[in-house]
Amino acid sequence: MRVRDQRGWPRGVSIRRVRGGACLLPALVALSAQCAPTIKRDLSSLPAGRVGFDDMCGLQTYFDRLAMKIGTPPVVVGSTEIQGHGQRSGRSRFTFETDFQLQAVRQILTENWRRLPDDLVSDTPIELNVRWSERSGVRRVVTNEDAELTVGREQLSLPYHVCLSELLFGEPLYRQRRISLGLEPLGPPATIVTASQSYRDVRGDGGARADGDVRGDGGARADGGTTTSRAPSR
Repeated sequence: MRVRDQRGWPRGVSIRRVRGGACLLPALVALSAQCAPTIKRDLSSLPAGRVGFDDMCGLQTYFDRLAMKIGTPPVVVGSTEIQGHGQRSGRSRFTFETDFQLQAVRQILTENWRRLPDDLVSDTPIELNVRWSERSGVRRVVTNEDAELTVGREQLSLPYHVCLSELLFGEPLYRQRRISLGLEPLGPPATIVTASQSYRDVRGDGGARADGDVRGDGGARADGGTTTSRAPSR
């Protein structure tokens, strides 16, 4: 048993060495913060309903393909639920492994965050661990807590972005969006039309822009008409 002095340090251990080791911690924390992912495309000033209604995350085709059984959604490998004060909440961990799943999650990550792991472009599975809350039967990622991104052995905190909610919990909302916009019924897999792209082609802007000019088409629809529908509130 090692004898300790009055300060609680083991006898024979240099005080300078202990202090020097302790001084490394703030430096490591600062370095970690500099390397952590940050938001690239900020949509926080826009209502979440408008982001989904205008398909600013480019996910309509993803959910169309899921509906047509062309691909499968990410696997939920762990989940907890809490019921309190009349509102459900919990935490879920999603794993993206197939080419279809990895393509979708890479699109969302690279379009909306900077400083992402290098392994993101490989075939390495990607995991997202998020805390969510549920309202009116619809789950959304909470805005006041970072998600956890795991790529291989690397785990990073991911600041909140609305497109993460769209990707993980947007299926019923994009199904309703298709109905609200009067988009053509889904056909055979070989004839699927990229709904979000056709909607953008009419606008001619390629979708939401980084400068915040997310729409300037007067409500143009993919069928050439106009829509005055308001974005659903969430």
